[in-house]
Amino acid sequence: YETVVHLAAFGGWNAPHPPLSMTGKQWFDVFARFNESNGWVFDGIDWDYEGHDDLQSPTAKFTLGTLDIMADFSLEAKRWGMIVTMAPAESYLDATAGPGGVDSQFSPRLDLPPRAWASDRYHAADADRELVESRGFMHAGRQCYAYVLARAGVDVFDWIAVQLYEAYSPFAHDVHRRHVEQSEALMARIRGLIEGYTVTDLPFGSPEYEVKVPPSKLVVGIANGWADGLKFCKVEPSALRSAYESTLAEHGEGFLGVMFWTIEEEGKGDNTRLTKSLRREFSNIGKLSSEL
Repeated sequence: YETVVHLAAFGGWNAPHPPLSMTGKQWFDVFARFNESNGWVFDGIDWDYEGHDDLQSPTAKFTLGTLDIMADFSLEAKRWGMIVTMAPAESYLDATAGPGGVDSQFSPRLDLPPRAWASDRYHAADADRELVESRGFMHAGRQCYAYVLARAGVDVFDWIAVQLYEAYSPFAHDVHRRHVEQSEALMARIRGLIEGYTVTDLPFGSPEYEVKVPPSKLVVGIANGWADGLKFCKVEPSALRSAYESTLAEHGEGFLGVMFWTIEEEGKGDNTRLTKSLRREFSNIGKLSSEL
């Protein structure tokens, strides 16, 4: 498909992290040779490294070496003119964690309780805590992808697609437990990323970094038919359209787009195909932009 962009996605849930025996530049050189030998089938790469079901697994946390590889690989890929993207789970780049607390601090751990479901600061009820405790869910992260952005720079990335469909995400808690309107919950995250929020405790000379993603690089990540509406949040296309219009009105441009996981869960009928629903909602965006 010559008109379709092809990205090599690295990572996924339970997937291995890269061995630390080579630097990010060296890993990119390996990838470039592979890509060249296959006719440059890939236009770029997407970072999707995540945690593991087994909390004793080495990949139930990041090493700084892994995050360094991601940053240095990204820099080299961009130098070659490739597309570079990332798809962090919401807790890995959490714009609504609030300033001054532990939730805005960088951590390489991927075995943490989901903050919004466990902390009084985020209106967690006893029933919320009991739910995640009964399911033994300890798979959230805390601002770990901010490390990669701080090392490589936001400009290196063509888009950043935040996974609001992370299990027991803060977004899911806002929508399904606190009954916040979906468009309002979306805008809280979009504003936080566009206007910027500060991550602290980074292991650099300057331990603070302002995560600031322009609308032209921001992609909203949602789930399609497989989401259960509790552990994994469902988002209505109309709420995304409303959030796009609000972003356009507030910032002079809308966010870049929407992605969803996963295409194999798309149904056959119009009412079960998220792609068709999104197309209906966004089909006249160009007209909307010119009117505003």
